[in-house]
Amino acid sequence: MTRIWQDLADHRADVADRSILTLFEAPDRAAAFSVRLDGMLFDYSKTNLDETALALLLDLATDTGVAGRRDAMFAGEKINETEGRAVLHTALRNLDGAVIVDGEDVMPDLRATLARMEAFAADVRGGVYRGQGGKITDVVNIGIGGSDLGPAMAAIALSPYCDGPRLHFVSNVDGAQIAETLAPLDPATTLVIVASKTFTTIETMTNAQTALDWMSKTVTDPAAQFAALSTAADLTAAFGIAPERVFGFADWVGGRYSMWGPIGLSLMIGIGPDDFRHFLAGGAAMDRHFRTAPLSENMPVLLAL
Repeated sequence: MTRIWQDLADHRADVADRSILTLFEAPDRAAAFSVRLDGMLFDYSKTNLDETALALLLDLATDTGVAGRRDAMFAGEKINETEGRAVLHTALRNLDGAVIVDGEDVMPDLRATLARMEAFAADVRGGVYRGQGGKITDVVNIGIGGSDLGPAMAAIALSPYCDGPRLHFVSNVDGAQIAETLAPLDPATTLVIVASKTFTTIETMTNAQTALDWMSKTVTDPAAQFAALSTAADLTAAFGIAPERVFGFADWVGGRYSMWGPIGLSLMIGIGPDDFRHFLAGGAAMDRHFRTAPLSENMPVLLAL
């Protein structure tokens, strides 16, 4: 155990029985243990963290090279050592400047994909892209893990801004969830989005087939009301999904962060392309803060500590 870890363990033992209330005897407690950024407040004053613990944790962050690893991530270095990949979900919400991966700027492709997403989302919301029964009223996103949890969470968080078709999210493979989700919907005005990079994810493809069978009962060309978030063009074509409704993404986007790109298509349809741009801008603002703020005032670092 390093000295800092030992000091942290010793301090933890010293304050184990302390009440948080005693920390608020300091009149500036709230201000000293909070950070503000662009209208956001991160308040960590209501934890059993004191100045000694905070200083030790910041020493730990410095000692373990957090800043260097952060910079390596933004530089496109392959910090995903298990898979030998860059970790650049931040590029999805980068609104200006180049992002280099393996010597190439990935931003032109990302911007082109974003433009395609925006055009499709606008067509769905505006009734240009229609189902057999008319304007799309419901969007069902079928995915699992990051292909479900991210956009589902964001749709709940941003529900006051969801003025497009109703959004539904299906991830469970047992059949009950998708049955309950589809039961009240009209197949003729429903768009199904299948989110699977490989288009072979067992749980996702099982539910996708269930949705296709459900739609086939009343819709003449059910695959025409499907979109795919995938890089497997051959498999999406075999499923019947036209290439203009297939949106791919790179392997340096981890699943849990993928809602900032094509996996967020359902969210974009719900809140609209303009507000999705605002969503991206918020993420980009936090990225800039993460890159430039001192560790002692850095929201993501403090949350991690």
